[in-house]
Amino acid sequence: MRRVLVAGGAGGVGEAIVRALLDAGDVEVLATSRSAARLNALAASLEPGLRPRLSRIVGEAGSFEGAARIVAEVEARGGADVAIALLGRGFWSSGPLLSLDPREWNAVLDEMLTAHFAFARAAIPMLAARRDSLYLSIGGGAAFTPVPDAALMSIAAAGQLMLTRALAAERGEASPRICELVIDGPVRTRDSADFAEASWIGADEVARSVVEIAFGAAPPTVVVIGGRDRAARVRPPGYSGRENAL
Repeated sequence: MRRVLVAGGAGGVGEAIVRALLDAGDVEVLATSRSAARLNALAASLEPGLRPRLSRIVGEAGSFEGAARIVAEVEARGGADVAIALLGRGFWSSGPLLSLDPREWNAVLDEMLTAHFAFARAAIPMLAARRDSLYLSIGGGAAFTPVPDAALMSIAAAGQLMLTRALAAERGEASPRICELVIDGPVRTRDSADFAEASWIGADEVARSVVEIAFGAAPPTVVVIGGRDRAARVRPPGYSGRENAL
């Protein structure tokens, strides 16, 4: 049985990923969240047959101490073959960059970028002990395009993307494979269903891409879904759609 650690598994996109992984078959998912209530709600929403393969871990996966504690708990339960980092809350800072309060700069970069480094620092050594393991981070298309008066999100997303690429370059062919799935556009989740537009990317689409990356052929370091051409989602080699290795 493949074991998958999903950091941030109880959020709008995370719950779709957890469900898709469990639906994939012989998979056990260890989902983390800051909120025990959200993890319990996730478990309750699953079909009864899927619930025994979901383990819940309450903790802060985006801090150095919290990530280390979570990974230690996962190792005590037998480790994981795949780790998925779905971290950080959305921030939209208002005003030009040079007018930002330094506290806002630090808060956003800690939440959106340092969190990914903290989790990678804890999870990748655990995965390195297993063959054909995967470390997958989930990022946003803001990494590609600066948004005036909200560019701090783009800076954080671009930093996350470079973190992924740098980790992949340093590790080379060593396990785990390092990959980032970039969601280039807003996502329609259960929480955003009331105001989401038809063109938004569905959380289920994101989840299907995660399953393909986790259990399919070796992906490139960066996989992009969404963007302007919604009909031509970018997939890893061997999958349906076009390839985009950035």
